[in-house]
Amino acid sequence: MRKLCKIIVPAALGVLVCGCRTSYKEALAARQDVMFGTGAIAMERATKMANSTVNKKLGSLELGRLKMLQGDFAGSSAVLGPQLEDLFDETNEGPVLKKGQIAGNILAGTLGDDRAIPYELPAFELLFGLQYQAVNHLALGQPDNARVYLRRATAVQEQLKEEHGTETASQPAEDDPKAAANAQNAATASGQITARLAPVADMVRASYENALAWYLMGLFFTKENDASNAAIAYREAGRICPAITPLAAAPAGGGQDVIVVYEENLIDMREPIKIPLPFGGTVWSVDFPIYNAPACPPSPIVVEAGGAAVASCVPVVNVQALAYRDLKDRVPGIAMRNVTRAAVKIAAQQVANHVNTGNAYANLALRLGVLAYNATSTVISEADTRTWQTVPEHVHLGRFALPAGKNSITVRNARTGRACEIAVPPTGGTKLVWVSDIRGFATATVLTVGAKGTPSWSRISSLIGP
Repeated sequence: MRKLCKIIVPAALGVLVCGCRTSYKEALAARQDVMFGTGAIAMERATKMANSTVNKKLGSLELGRLKMLQGDFAGSSAVLGPQLEDLFDETNEGPVLKKGQIAGNILAGTLGDDRAIPYELPAFELLFGLQYQAVNHLALGQPDNARVYLRRATAVQEQLKEEHGTETASQPAEDDPKAAANAQNAATASGQITARLAPVADMVRASYENALAWYLMGLFFTKENDASNAAIAYREAGRICPAITPLAAAPAGGGQDVIVVYEENLIDMREPIKIPLPFGGTVWSVDFPIYNAPACPPSPIVVEAGGAAVASCVPVVNVQALAYRDLKDRVPGIAMRNVTRAAVKIAAQQVANHVNTGNAYANLALRLGVLAYNATSTVISEADTRTWQTVPEHVHLGRFALPAGKNSITVRNARTGRACEIAVPPTGGTKLVWVSDIRGFATATVLTVGAKGTPSWSRISSLIGP
C-alpha cells in the first residue's frame, strides 16, 4: 500500500496541475483569430500565458508579437525586453546565453505531462525574439539598442554552434528489463515521429541558424563603416543561405536604397497524436507532439514600382524547416519522458490489482480508484504542443533602388495574388520595409536604418486582393 501511494499521490497532483495548462484547442482558436478575426482572443490568451508560471516566456513572445503587429512597438518592446534580458550574461567578450535557457536536454519531467514543465524557448524562437526586439527599437528610433539585440542574435548562433545538443534518452541498466522495455518503446515512438518530420526537418542543418539576423547585423556594420565586421556577418549569412549573398551590397546606379523583408503566412501548429505501445502484456496509447503539414515551398514574392517589377525577393529563412528540425532533435527525450509516465501508471494498476488489505470491498475500491485515475489522466493529459504561433512560415528578402523623391511600391505574392501597396518616404538613408502577410493581420512598417528619432512607419489594416 505504501508503495502504491508513492506512485499515485504525486501522479494525481501532476494530472490536476496539467489540467490547467494551455491546450491545443485554445491555441487553435487563437491562431484562427489572428488569421481571420480581430486578434482579441489571441491577445487575451497571450496575456494570460504571460502572467503564468510555466508559460511566461511563450506568452510574452506571443503578446509582444501581437502588439508589434498592431503597431505598438513601445508596448511590444516592454513585453519582450525583460524576458530576453534574463536569458543573457554580459561578459567582457560580449553577450553569452545562460546555460539551460534553450529548450532541450530536459531529462526530468512530471507524472502528468510535459505541459507542466516551464516553457523554454527553442533556438529559432529565441532568435526571432531578438530580431523582433531589434525591429522594435528601430521603429522607436533607437538604432544603438537595435544593434545590441542583433549582436545577441549572432552571438547565440555562434555559441550554440559549439554547445547545442539534442535530447537523448537515458540508457537503461543492463539488468533492468522494465527499463530496457521502456527504452525500446521510446525508441520505437521516436523513430515513428522523426521519420515523419525528416523530409522537412532535414532541409536545414540546425535549428539555430538564421541568415537574416546575420544579414541585418552586416547592414548595421556597413552603416557604421565597419567593413571588416560587415564582411564577416555577410559571409555567415551567405554560408547559411547562399541566395542572400548578392544582397549584401547596395544596388548600383544610385537612387534610394530599399530592402524588403516579407514574412509569409504563419508557422504550422504542432498537433497531438497518440501512439499505441506494448507495456508488459497490455497496450497503452502515449501522447506525442507532431507536425503533420507537408513541406510548404515559399511563394514567389515580387516588388513593383511605377507599374513595373523592380525586384524579386528570395527566401532566406525557412522557419517551417527550423521548427521541424527543433522537434526532431528533441523527440528522443520527449519519447523517454512520456513512455516512463505511461509505465508508472500501468505499474500503479498492477500493484493495486495485487494488494490485499484484508477487506474485499477495500481491495475493489482501491483497484477501481487506480483505474479511474488512469482513465481520467489519459483524458486530461495531452501532448506538449506549445510553440510560438505568430512567427512566419517563410521569410523573404529583396533589395533594389528607387529614384529619388516620393515613391510607392507594391509587394505582391505571385502565388496568392495578395498585394500590399506601401508608401516609401523620400527621406535619405536605407529604407527597411518589413511586411507581415498573415491574412487577417497584414502590417507594413517602413524604417530608416540607423536613423535616430522616430522613423516613419505605417500599418496596413488589410491586404489588397483575394
